Amino acid sequence: MNRFNNMTIKYSFKASIPIMAGYIVLGMGFGILLESKGYGWWWAFLMSLFIYAGSMQYVAIDLLAGGASLISTALMTLLVNIRHLFYGITMLEEYKNTGTKKPYLIFSLTDETFSLVCSPKLPREVHKKDYYFYLSLFNQSYWIIGSVLGNVIGNVFSFNSAGVDFWCL
Repeated sequence: MNRFNNMTIKYSFKASIPIMAGYIVLGMGFGILLESKGYGWWWAFLMSLFIYAGSMQYVAIDLLAGGASLISTALMTLLVNIRHLFYGITMLEEYKNTGTKKPYLIFSLTDETFSLVCSPKLPREVHKKDYYFYLSLFNQSYWIIGSVLGNVIGNVFSFNSAGVDFWCL
């Protein structure tokens, strides 16, 4: 790894620290709630890896537990995440020429990540396209860690999870 990439990774990590604080806490809420409905840590891991849409993941818990149809799940997903369409449109030019990273950058564009990728004043040594990628990767990692940690905590310690879904939405 050259100094250029090393600087980009360090800068991306520093920029992601405020997101880490929120994602770990909110991810834990998701993991606790998921566990309270009888779903293990690997559900938290896989949902956070492949869905990675905080509010939709909370909604998905009730959809899974209630046996919702695929059509109602798809409709609910569309309604909850419609704002991402507009985020994505505004990032078309920025994500241009990102190569094989582009699908992940589109997938991982959350509200918080969007706020950090759309307005950076990056130092000259930081490669913008790599900054987008590392920032997105760090942010998703925090959500995954929080979700799994919350699920494990919910499994180890018994407590009333009523209101966790309301608190985290």
